[in-house]
Amino acid sequence: MTQPLAILIVGDTDRAEFRDARRELDRWGSVTAAGSIAEAAAALEGSSYAPAVIVIAQAYPGEFPSEAVEQLRRRAPLARFVALLSPWCEGETRSGRPWPGGIRVYWHQWPARAARELARIASGLFSSWSLPATASEEERCLALSGEAINIRDGLVAVISPHPAMQEWIAAACRRQGFATVPVRPQSEISVGEVVVAIFDGSEAQGVELAELRRWAAAVAPAPLIALLDFPRVEDRDRALAAGAAAVLSKPFVLEDLYWQIERSLI
Repeated sequence: MTQPLAILIVGDTDRAEFRDARRELDRWGSVTAAGSIAEAAAALEGSSYAPAVIVIAQAYPGEFPSEAVEQLRRRAPLARFVALLSPWCEGETRSGRPWPGGIRVYWHQWPARAARELARIASGLFSSWSLPATASEEERCLALSGEAINIRDGLVAVISPHPAMQEWIAAACRRQGFATVPVRPQSEISVGEVVVAIFDGSEAQGVELAELRRWAAAVAPAPLIALLDFPRVEDRDRALAAGAAAVLSKPFVLEDLYWQIERSLI
């Protein structure tokens, strides 16, 4: 049984990268939106409002200084702080000053990660977002590694020009119980009746986009999941327009891939 969550989201949620995430949050409870840290602090000041999750939608590095986030944390010490990050924040951990003690989720990772973690929080189950604020990303990944895997059957076509990547994806699918068939992107289409296809790409442009479109049509009505390198909104939209059922960013954790497969088979 799930309980509705109180969620506070801070930032410009009208940005293209954040709109879907904002709409998705409404599924999980009551969402309060604040355009700035000051507005968020005012919502928390002198009231009984105690959000379970505070999402800070950061459009660019340094938009929300660590000091300001820390002030907000003091007002809501039990809340889980999650940074929802735009593409401009991809290099922040190398050249910027990301605020400490926060969970970092890029906009393209949000669908799988948020759905999985919010569902667990709402159900009163363990969530990697519930680990202490000092937990590292590696520790959160390790916490997920013991989760049960839904066992499936059927054939998965793994379409990739890279044999090592192809085998890694295939091994992950076999762990779920699927049979797999390796396919080179520009090969003749003859893979049998598949239940899911996984297309290993980069930016969904040019020849690659044409191949994605060709394979999406070939395996239909089975869904095709496209894997892209740190996609921008326009990359995702091109892949979806070409027939992909979903887009997953590389690098990814296996739990994100499993979530996308489960979702595509509903």
